[in-house]
Amino acid sequence: MTVTESTRRPRALDKKRAALVVLVPAALLLGLTTRIWARGESRDVLSQAVTEVTGGAAAPGVVGLTAVCVVALLGLMTGGRVIRAVAAVVIVLASLGTLAMTLLVALRPVGTVADAVARELARTTAPAATGSSTAWVWAAVVVAALLAVGALLTAVSSRSWAGLSGRYERGDKPASGPRGEVRTTWDELSEGGDPTLRDAPDET
Repeated sequence: MTVTESTRRPRALDKKRAALVVLVPAALLLGLTTRIWARGESRDVLSQAVTEVTGGAAAPGVVGLTAVCVVALLGLMTGGRVIRAVAAVVIVLASLGTLAMTLLVALRPVGTVADAVARELARTTAPAATGSSTAWVWAAVVVAALLAVGALLTAVSSRSWAGLSGRYERGDKPASGPRGEVRTTWDELSEGGDPTLRDAPDET
């Protein structure tokens, strides 16, 4: 491999940087769901006041999918090869879901306001309404895009990560007999052996 090829290849993220590029946008996005994403008025006679819809009400799935991203990140950092492969797919799909939901609210504020009024009036059909997107929802779109990029980079980088250290794994299995059965200390004593000598340190 030449020097030019090695410099062109992007460096994989370590676990610390991966946590930053996922957790920071996730925290910001959760905070933005408490802000007003759409504002408008209903033309219904029962509700003609100005309606303000927060991000959590406009797209409740964003909170859940963001939490899924955090859980998947934990699986990528601590799991084995199979768990990391599954968590990589989950974190990418969940982050793309948050981006799609926030973008949908930003592009259709009228429908967001109408749906909010319908829920307020306990109606099955949304009334006619006017609406406009706020700056908060566009900020959420940008943050969701950053979360999707961070999730993708984390998923790709996780292929070079290791799971938990060996101290969390189980110890060595007992020796097996000629037919594959597990031999115990009692079996060795029955045959006249001394299992304490097996574990004793070698004398020089």
